[in-house]
Amino acid sequence: MLDLWNDSSILPPPINTSPRDGKVDVKQLNYTSKSIIKVLSKQSPLHREAAILSRFLYKFDKKFRNDIGYRNLKKVNTALRRYLVLNFLKDVETFASVLPKDVEEIYLPTRQMLEYILLRLITFTKIMLRVSICSKQAAIFYLNRVKRGENHWMSLMPYALVSRIWSMSVVLVQHSCNWYSNLFPFRNQLKFKGLPFLPESYNLPTDLEKWLDLKNMENFGRFEWSQQKTINFESLIIEDNNGDTVENIMKYVEYVNKDDSLEEKFEQENTVKLNDSESFKVPTDKTVDHGEVISRDAFKKLFKPTVAVVEIHHYAERVTNKDTLQQFINTEEKLRNEENGLSLTSHLSFMQWQALKTPLVSLLGSLSNNRKIEKKFLKVWKEKCLDYK
Repeated sequence: MLDLWNDSSILPPPINTSPRDGKVDVKQLNYTSKSIIKVLSKQSPLHREAAILSRFLYKFDKKFRNDIGYRNLKKVNTALRRYLVLNFLKDVETFASVLPKDVEEIYLPTRQMLEYILLRLITFTKIMLRVSICSKQAAIFYLNRVKRGENHWMSLMPYALVSRIWSMSVVLVQHSCNWYSNLFPFRNQLKFKGLPFLPESYNLPTDLEKWLDLKNMENFGRFEWSQQKTINFESLIIEDNNGDTVENIMKYVEYVNKDDSLEEKFEQENTVKLNDSESFKVPTDKTVDHGEVISRDAFKKLFKPTVAVVEIHHYAERVTNKDTLQQFINTEEKLRNEENGLSLTSHLSFMQWQALKTPLVSLLGSLSNNRKIEKKFLKVWKEKCLDYK
């Protein structure tokens, strides 16, 4: 069974009034209702961002449907659509229309009407909290792409979009908690009239911020990575007598590196398994020659066949026509595959190399003369290769 705040089929109670019993701060009730109407009626920036997000998802649905960040964008869009269907502003306007305009008036809305407003306020806060969490998760993936230099055109626009949506949703969550804390005390002051709106076993939260655990809101949306090393940062912020924190940080780094070296030494001294059933211990006698530690690249070179050293004239200035351009692309592709040090684009990632190779290949099919090919090549080479150094 759905919780009441998550049930969209609940109908509002009938509009009714009852004479007030005792002292009720009508000014505060009117002020809170007008504050809600004022804030919610100025959410056109959020509606505009939601429209941009909807069009972005429609345009790139088939191309990026398997992307994890794109799936989180779809979650944000679903939550924003729920917000638009909720139409919380209309319910508040109906409640505010029953409030007395003059302090001397004795008729106030019923308790059932206020309970419905509180229930829909919880729904509104939950939706905004969902929007902020999903926006944060989507931003993590797109920011990581920007750092890796992959698809800037695809990463920057949705990253900026979800950042704006996240900032507006967080502000609305804070406003909602303040509104709830101001309206909830009036629940016991308004008079009950007619049939009950809430079941007897259902209790509204007294403190919405505590009920949503917003003190840990910074931890919402974080991913629990499978490979994660816990680091105690308390030792980093402890200053010495001279107030030198940098020295403490360097000591902590040395301490962590020392632990890693001890673990590696312990693994080397442990048994080396030949297969699932046999094992032997590595001798720890210092008289035994264990050899010299070499890198993996040096180890691979030992098994490469010795070939005659051929001088390769490979540089960008040799490209003057289509033939030299084709030769340059083939040579660079071969050097990259062999991880040769003569490769001119060894500092580029695979995606960056593809972004450079695509316009170079298109030059081969163009009808430009040799002079134009040389100029266009140097321009592309500078923008997509030299500027990344």
